[in-house]
Amino acid sequence: MHKPDPSPTSASFDPVVKERQLRSESDTWDTSRVEDARPGDIPVIDLQAFFCNPDEAALTQLADQLRIACETVGFFSIVGHQVPASLINSMFDFARKFHALPLAEKQAIAMDRPDWPVGGMGYLPVKHRKLPARDKGNLNEAFIVKCDHKLAMDDNQWPNEASLPGFRDAVERYAVALEALGKHLLPLFARALDMPSDFFDAAFVSPLYRLRMTHYPPQHDVPADEFGIAPHVDTTFCTILAQDRPGLTIFSERRQQWLRAPLLEDAFIVNSGELLRTWTNDRFISVKHFANNNTGSQSRYSIPFFLNANSDYRMTCIPSCCGPANPAKYPPICYAESQAVVQGE
Repeated sequence: MHKPDPSPTSASFDPVVKERQLRSESDTWDTSRVEDARPGDIPVIDLQAFFCNPDEAALTQLADQLRIACETVGFFSIVGHQVPASLINSMFDFARKFHALPLAEKQAIAMDRPDWPVGGMGYLPVKHRKLPARDKGNLNEAFIVKCDHKLAMDDNQWPNEASLPGFRDAVERYAVALEALGKHLLPLFARALDMPSDFFDAAFVSPLYRLRMTHYPPQHDVPADEFGIAPHVDTTFCTILAQDRPGLTIFSERRQQWLRAPLLEDAFIVNSGELLRTWTNDRFISVKHFANNNTGSQSRYSIPFFLNANSDYRMTCIPSCCGPANPAKYPPICYAESQAVVQGE
C-alpha cells in the first residue's frame, strides 16, 4: 500500500525533502511483474447523463463511483465527457507533426533555456531527465505548455507558425476544452469527499495546468531499468490522459499488482495525484505508474493534461478528511510551494 510520508506532521513543507522521498520510494518499486488489467480493474465512469442534465441523483451516483475509484484504484476511465473526437484527433495529428519537425527547430524552443524567462515549458528531447527527474533519461520527447493566473498562452514557447500552421490554435482550443472538463469534474470530486458540490470552485478560478504532447519512439532491447517515462506519482490534483495506443502501466493498490491499462475508445484516463492525496489526508490514492515504448515499428503518442488548483491557493486539509480521531497529517500548502517546484515548475 502507499505509505504516508514519515514526517507529514511538521509545521512547514520542504519541497526538496519531499521530492527526495518520492524518488527514494520509486527506486524500491519492483516493476518486473506486469499483467493485463482485468475487466473492472480500472473503473469506467460514464459522464453523459450528468453533463447533459446535472441533477442531484446523477451527481450522487457518479460521486459514489468516483469515491470508490479514488480510494481503491486511483485511476478511472471517463466516457461521455463531451470533448469532441475531432478535437482529440486533431491534437494527435499535430503532436505527430510537431515531433516530426527537424530537431534543430524543436531545440530552438527547448525547456529551461537560459534566454527564456519562464521554466517548465517548451521542448524536452529524448532521454531528458525531467518530469519526473530520474538518474536515467526518459525515452520520450515532449512539448509542454503551462498556464495559470499569471501565465497565459503568450508566455509559452511555440514553434514557427510557418513550419506548423494551425498548431498553436489547435493546442489552445484543446487546452480550453480540457480545463472546462476538469472543472466539470470538480463537483464529483467534492461530493465524493462528502463536501458541497461547489467546494473546489474557489480553488480553481484560474487553475495551473500543464498540457504535454509526448512522443514515445519505438525502442528495442531496452534495459529493465529504463522506461518511456520512469515510475512515479503525479504531483497533480488530477491528470486527464488521452493516448493513441496502449503503453501505460499502473499499480493497483487493491490487487497489489502492476497492470497494463487498456485503450478504451473515446475515453480519457483520469488519475488522482500527490496534491489530492495530501489534500484528502491520504483518503484518495496517489497512483504509481509508468509508460513504456512500443517494441514494434510504430511510435506511441500520449497527451496528458495535468490539472491543479490555482498555484497560490493554500490547500488546507478537507474538513471531511480529518477530525479529532484523524488529525491532519500535512501542513497547508499551495502548488507553488509543493515538490513540483524542484521539478522545474
